[in-house]
Amino acid sequence: MAKHIILASQSPRRKQLLDQLGLEYDVITSNIEEIVPPVLNGHHSPSQIVTELARQKAFAVGERLQKNSKANKELIIIAADTIVVLNNKIYGKPNSPDEAKAILQELCGKIHQVYTGVALLSFDLAKSSMQCLTEAENSLVSFRKYSESEINAYVATGEPMDKAGAYALQGAGSCLVAKIEGCYTNVIGLPMPILVKMLRELGVEVLGEG
Repeated sequence: MAKHIILASQSPRRKQLLDQLGLEYDVITSNIEEIVPPVLNGHHSPSQIVTELARQKAFAVGERLQKNSKANKELIIIAADTIVVLNNKIYGKPNSPDEAKAILQELCGKIHQVYTGVALLSFDLAKSSMQCLTEAENSLVSFRKYSESEINAYVATGEPMDKAGAYALQGAGSCLVAKIEGCYTNVIGLPMPILVKMLRELGVEVLGEG
């Protein structure tokens, strides 16, 4: 029986990236509260933080499907979480335009890290069998120096408001970026090489291989 894929994210960016693989899937958001520590405290690494949040999202959707679905299907739930880190400070999504401006001021002219955790939860509703894979990717992003007026104009577009680090690499935020080291799609929010490898580990054929 074909595996039924679920994307546990309402992010249009992650949906666009997943669309590129040509796989059929449905979207079911997790709606969990994303609790991210404001600074790294030594107890958990950035990779551990994002993979745990991704895992929580996948299991939240999985639990809802187990309760509400009687279908005899094997499901694979894809979940991801992204954070930006600079000098041990963690930047998630800004809660206001003023916070977005403050984040962009702090990132200006500096090199920050972008971490995305990916979780794939595979389970069979009939057999109650379950397997969860998690991995994380890390990229370095160098911001150029930009002016306060540029920050104000960019924030006024609304684009930073639902993005970790208050910018979108695939949008106007690309104008702030001088250089990227590592996985480009990781910075967007879904590291595709990792995702493809994990899907294949769970028996999904991607780009002719499974």
